[in-house]
Amino acid sequence: MSKKQRSYWLRLLIAIDQLFNVLLLNGDEDHTISGRVGYKAMQTNKWYWLALEKVINAIFFFDKDHCRSSIEWDEV
Repeated sequence: MSKKQRSYWLRLLIAIDQLFNVLLLNGDEDHTISGRVGYKAMQTNKWYWLALEKVINAIFFFDKDHCRSSIEWDEV
C-alpha cells in the first residue's frame, strides 16, 4: 500500500470516528471519540468517562495514554 493510500484510509477512519462522536455522544464534529473521552475523563473525573477511557486506552495499547493525547487543545 502506498503512502497516499495509507493517508486516504487514515483520513477516512478519522472521519468515521468523528461521525460516531456526533451520533453516539452528541459531540463536536471536529473531535474524535478518543479525544472527547479523554477530555471528559480529565475534566469531570466521573467514573463512566474514566472507565471508557480505560477501555479505549486498552484497545490502543500501542499508543501510550491514547485518549488524553488525542485531545485537540486548540479546539476545546
